[in-house]
Amino acid sequence: MNKYFLLISFILMTFIPSNSQNKIYLTANGVTKTATLVRNDATENLISLLEKGPLTLSMTENGGFEKVGNLPQSLPTSDVRQTAQSGDIMLYIGNVMCIFYGSNTWAYTKLGTLDNMTSSDIQKFLSGNPVNVTLSLEQMADIQQVKISDIKEEKVYDLKGNLIIKRPLIAGVYIINGKKILIR
Repeated sequence: MNKYFLLISFILMTFIPSNSQNKIYLTANGVTKTATLVRNDATENLISLLEKGPLTLSMTENGGFEKVGNLPQSLPTSDVRQTAQSGDIMLYIGNVMCIFYGSNTWAYTKLGTLDNMTSSDIQKFLSGNPVNVTLSLEQMADIQQVKISDIKEEKVYDLKGNLIIKRPLIAGVYIINGKKILIR
């Protein structure tokens, strides 16, 4: 009975990741998507970084096939020459995150892949140059930004559920048509 326990323990330690976190959230242009991470030293360090809180990268267009942004610190690399495909998230030179909507062959450390997104979906998701992309371990609150002039005669509530009658609205977060709205 003891050797079966040791065998099962060995199998669990070998095949089950030490950190069960294998998904991260990426938020850009008010939309949140998920990505599945591979298991390596770079992603374990990235997860440790994200455990401290969300991280926002300013990502710019590069080469017509990817968006790139600098991480606040270098992650361990295990670069392999490979062809990145649409949806791949790669680490370049230790501190540059690349999100591909096209393909390119170079030496990268793979971090993961965006879930269920086509090339055109990714381009729309990452539109703008630069575009701010927030990485997090939990889904961010869905707060939309609108201009005061966009609000017509809808019922507006504060976060305590009180109906707001006074117009124009001052800067703050309101509930309009059942959604959290940020007024700047």
